[in-house]
Amino acid sequence: MPDPSARLGRALRLWASALLALHLAAPLLPEERAWGLWPITAVAPWARWISAAACGALIWWQEPLLRLLARLRVRARRGKHLLPLAALPLFYLGRIVHTRWGDAYILAKGIPHPDHRLTYTWQAPLDVFLHARLWALGNRLWGWADAMPAYWFTSTLAGVVFLSLLLRLADLLGRERTEKGLAFGLVASLGLMQFFFGYVENYVLMTVAVLAYLYLGLRFLRGEVGLAWPATALACAHALHPSSLILLPSLLYLAWRERGAGGFVRLCVAVVAPYVLIIGSTVALMTAGGHGLEKLFTTDRPGGGDARWLVPLFHAETRWEHYTMFSWAHLLDILNEQLLVAPVILPSLALAALLAPRATRAALNAEGRFLALASACYLLLTWLWNPDYGGRRDWDLFAPAYLPTALLAAQVLSHALPDRKALARAGLALIAVSLWHTAAWVYSNTRPWEWPR
Repeated sequence: MPDPSARLGRALRLWASALLALHLAAPLLPEERAWGLWPITAVAPWARWISAAACGALIWWQEPLLRLLARLRVRARRGKHLLPLAALPLFYLGRIVHTRWGDAYILAKGIPHPDHRLTYTWQAPLDVFLHARLWALGNRLWGWADAMPAYWFTSTLAGVVFLSLLLRLADLLGRERTEKGLAFGLVASLGLMQFFFGYVENYVLMTVAVLAYLYLGLRFLRGEVGLAWPATALACAHALHPSSLILLPSLLYLAWRERGAGGFVRLCVAVVAPYVLIIGSTVALMTAGGHGLEKLFTTDRPGGGDARWLVPLFHAETRWEHYTMFSWAHLLDILNEQLLVAPVILPSLALAALLAPRATRAALNAEGRFLALASACYLLLTWLWNPDYGGRRDWDLFAPAYLPTALLAAQVLSHALPDRKALARAGLALIAVSLWHTAAWVYSNTRPWEWPR
């Protein structure tokens, strides 16, 4: 009987190859139907094909690179904590140069608006406030005309913090260097890494807070920190952007794990106290700025332009609704979102569940269940929540959903491929094609783009 792990390794490399071929076919597909693949078309054809050939070689002929990595492992262990600082100039030099996605145009122009300066909003309370204050300082010292430099600055610094946290999380999650490298590589090659290339939107700082929450949540499950630490990180994420509220069930799971260690009073101190402090401080800040809770239920109400939260079931009735829940157009947006942000993650989990079900179940220990619950909640949001601008322009709203999912994939594959060489080969194939795709996505946003007149 064929070894299940061997079959899974081959299947993962076949999927990586299929994904590579799909990207090369992207110019033949309509952009509006294949926008998750289209960033590759920004790359010159000769560079596209040469880089694809190199990526294909990494998928199927990996021994030279694996030997090189083995020789460099001691140096890498000593110098890996310098990686985030080394990435700083890359983040800044590859920064986005347009305001095409999400609310970027509103933020870049609204914060410095001479008549109605955007400083307080319940849609991203602390994030907008911090960027408004930073723009005011930059305007006074260096004459910043709009808020884009403020976002460039915070985004690139957030990237350094993100990578530093990710290194620690990979060390925590991986049992040895191959597993650590897989966890780091699967996350660091996600399309949401665009957030740290000068991205102008409200999700960047929140994503760092979510990663901190996942890291502290895993440490809590190992008995290394108290429950108050992940609770504080998640409360900070809420204050930066309320979409992170979708992770509350995973915090309740942590609290449920704590239930026998001190009772109800301990839980209240550990969970409620950080929330009261951080959310209360946010309410006080907004109220002091003349933007109190009444705005939350009127001009800043959740749901965007039409105040409707969810994708409609049967009829799209406003210009902010683009499709119904079970329509082909909605499914196509979901597929494109996955292709843009995490092209290897969900297929890897599906293949592992199909070809190595016993190992997949074994990966769902307390830590695996925590990551699975966080993933399920966030992925449910991507299906149910209505993107006012449509899936393509609102890609960033849903991108953080793949952060816990990528960590879960690393956990599952580490159990499903017990042979370290097989894990290294499959992991390298997945990371290579994911990184190739994300590099093209980041490069496409360094090219100028003008709003239609």
